[in-house]
Amino acid sequence: MKPLAETPAEERLKQLKTVYSRQREAAERFNAYITLRSLEEVEEDAESSEGPLKGVLLPIKDNISTRGVKTTCASRMLAGYSPPYDASVVKLLKKAGATVVGKTNMDEFAMGSTGENSAFGPTRNPWDVDRVPGGSSSGSAVAVAYHGYVSLGSDTGGSIRLPACYCGVLGLKPTYGLVSRFGLIPYAESLEQIGPFSRFSKDLAMLMKLLIEYDEMDMTMTPSTSLRNSIASRLEAIIKSTGKPAVVNGVKIAYSSKLISLADSRVQRVIENFISYLRDEMHAEVSDVDLPMLDKSLSAYYIIAMVEASSNLARYDATYYITRETYTSYWQDTIRLRSEKFGDEVKRRIIMGSFASSAGYMGRYYLKALKVRRFIKNLVSEVLSRFDFLLMPVSPSPPPKLGEAVGVDAYALDIYTVVPNLTGHPALAIPIGFSSGLPVGVQFISDYYKDAELVYLAYLLEDRVYDPRKAPG
Repeated sequence: MKPLAETPAEERLKQLKTVYSRQREAAERFNAYITLRSLEEVEEDAESSEGPLKGVLLPIKDNISTRGVKTTCASRMLAGYSPPYDASVVKLLKKAGATVVGKTNMDEFAMGSTGENSAFGPTRNPWDVDRVPGGSSSGSAVAVAYHGYVSLGSDTGGSIRLPACYCGVLGLKPTYGLVSRFGLIPYAESLEQIGPFSRFSKDLAMLMKLLIEYDEMDMTMTPSTSLRNSIASRLEAIIKSTGKPAVVNGVKIAYSSKLISLADSRVQRVIENFISYLRDEMHAEVSDVDLPMLDKSLSAYYIIAMVEASSNLARYDATYYITRETYTSYWQDTIRLRSEKFGDEVKRRIIMGSFASSAGYMGRYYLKALKVRRFIKNLVSEVLSRFDFLLMPVSPSPPPKLGEAVGVDAYALDIYTVVPNLTGHPALAIPIGFSSGLPVGVQFISDYYKDAELVYLAYLLEDRVYDPRKAPG
């Protein structure tokens, strides 16, 4: 296996059947896909495409709109929905020659941390089928981990980084506003971002270089052309790199031993060994810093996310989602529709979000959460003004067994990952080892628009700390 970025299009096309067969296995063995296109469709599209991604098969999370291919959000509410348009990120990658292979399984409406909250059944971890792969972008991570190369997911509170960690691959949440969200079916707009999974750092750079193109359809995007050109040139330098320095003298990395101590001892051990490696072998300047109130980020995140979710999901009512033949009355049909079509976790978050934003309780919950968000944003920005990277765990534990982290118990899995979503900083999950045969990862957070620096860090660690060719099964 070698990076797609180093593989000619002709060679990719020759390998297409083999790569497709692995994705079909991922669908059958791990329930990684909700919709998998036929080999004939995929071959036809790949042969006729042109561009730097010709011959690249692209799994896409099922909340990212794909023209003519079902986009269900893993919900009975949208079980038959085929969008009439492509999301902007899909357009960009198709234009570059990529072929959509299918739509990956996920937690319903991206609400979950395990990959179990899907109307189409749980996704399973390819390293241990009795364990979760992480969520909500569960299928996208599995598709890469199981002999795949790249995929697309979305990250609202860790939904790319947590499954990347549990499946042993790279997962990037870009800077908020750097990648278009047009065509992403929303959960919480102020928090979420589309981003890539990858096996190799060069392929991560290749995808990101294409994904950062400005899109006027997304008003939250950063419009600066010079900034995007600068990021693109740094990503291109990674793609063309032929060697890497043995050490990283002068690179400053912060971490919090207090936060790491909250994790399971198995995770702690791997992370502490990794920190020692950075300091002793790579000569990085690694410092333990105090991060007060960062432990409050989880409650602030869930209040904000649920309030935004209750607003976003209000659109699913009897106006558009009930057929004329079954219509009786608006309110009666809306209640029946939402009761039957939404899963338990989605209903829980709608109820909690509506409560936290109600007139009598908004000041007690939602407005306080916004203040905590501002504090955390200032805190992380201050740390990153003194350091190049902030290192944090991705998960407090190895992947739980299926059915072990249920309902609100699963919320604790996001304790480390929600921070960059609250602040808008980019964050990259990188595998750093194994514990009892299960992957363990860390996340690096960098300053705004330093996404390329994160990818370069992965490039430096590749083949030293983790083997990108290692795959389950």
